[in-house]
Amino acid sequence: MKHQPLPSATGEDSDRVYTPVAWSSMICRLLPLSGRVLDPCRGQGAFFDQFPHHCEKLWCELDEGRDFFQFNESVDWIVSNPPWSKIKDFMDHAMTISNNVIFLITTNHAYTKARVKIVQKHGFRIRGLLHMPTPPKPWPQSGFQLSAIWWQRGYLGQPEVLHAVDNLGATA
Repeated sequence: MKHQPLPSATGEDSDRVYTPVAWSSMICRLLPLSGRVLDPCRGQGAFFDQFPHHCEKLWCELDEGRDFFQFNESVDWIVSNPPWSKIKDFMDHAMTISNNVIFLITTNHAYTKARVKIVQKHGFRIRGLLHMPTPPKPWPQSGFQLSAIWWQRGYLGQPEVLHAVDNLGATA
């Protein structure tokens, strides 16, 4: 249970939704990660610990004194489950410092007018969507599709839509 979201959290803790390792492992295995890879909200390390050993693994974690919004180095990849209440700010900063951004979020988080404008402002397009099953409770059961969304700067092709295997112990 250590990689599960906190049940019935309120306030700032409502953004503490820890990614199950099976989800982060699948996402990292499917991505061509290379170079400098940053997890801007490392939490308990679900993504960070899955980054390939050949990569330069970087992290931020506000609770440990490393604020993502103070990190201004260029990286090749950003991969994380960011705080959903701050997704707009995370997208904007991530797309400023990286050419590839992957967030585990509900798909509807990517399509507000303000977020689409951020994507366009930075010259990004969706490269791929990996539709994930919803993790079991206590993960929030929102009814929205959970996806690992990959935005890439300068990408001109059509997004590839993938579906995760269903044997992750998830709900439909």
